[in-house]
Amino acid sequence: MEQGCSYRKIESSRIILNNNSIFVLSIKNKHMRQDQSISCSQCRNDLCFFKQYESSLNSAAVEAKKQQEYYLTGQYIIHEGSPIHGVYFVQKGKVKIFSSGLNSTPQIVRLVHAGESLCFRGYGRKTYLTDSVTLEDSRICYFNEKDFIELCDLSILSRHLVTYLGNELEIAEKRLKYLMQMNVREKTAEALLFMKKSFGVNKNNELDVYMSRKDIACIAGTSEELIIRQLSDFEKEKIILRREHGTRIALLDEKRLEKLVSKYNALI
Repeated sequence: MEQGCSYRKIESSRIILNNNSIFVLSIKNKHMRQDQSISCSQCRNDLCFFKQYESSLNSAAVEAKKQQEYYLTGQYIIHEGSPIHGVYFVQKGKVKIFSSGLNSTPQIVRLVHAGESLCFRGYGRKTYLTDSVTLEDSRICYFNEKDFIELCDLSILSRHLVTYLGNELEIAEKRLKYLMQMNVREKTAEALLFMKKSFGVNKNNELDVYMSRKDIACIAGTSEELIIRQLSDFEKEKIILRREHGTRIALLDEKRLEKLVSKYNALI
């Protein structure tokens, strides 16, 4: 089983945080995990919708309506095609959002970090268009649809949604358009830069996220075999360095990666 998918089938590991703290039992590893719930006043995610508009919102009402749920690595938060009941925000953690194409081939369309919403794109529909799966243990804030509408000034919500959806659609359309024109080397470079843009790097200049080679292939829109080959080529050329048995990727020469996709970036 690939790292990052270990908990997908453990039904007991998804626990709602209604109290100040919880314990999550991992059946697979047979140890206890503790996590603290966090209030909006303690939260430092400035990208969060409620943080951006907190001066116009009733903070006590937001706190009362909010639910927090803790998901272990590899768990589904949202299933494609399931009914939409509310809105999710990432308080802590990292999430991949993907959709199944022809022959059920997944395509990762977004990488979401703390402070961002998982599902504004599906807001107003009856079912979700994409799947959402955690890339690491994550704390998710949830508001059901009725409460979310009641909490928000409709003019603020409408303005935010128009801006958000417009930006997301433009980025997704342009990225898809140019991925179709790229060769494997360019796609792999773009995928690595996309991961860096989404999650940044740590102090060792390693991408600050674990993603399997299969996940990287899903971002690039190509096969896992071709990604494995191209990552090896990049390493031989000293463009990247893989550490910890390949689970960490350090960007040694980011400028060369950028140069590979510069002709496409110039058009965006």
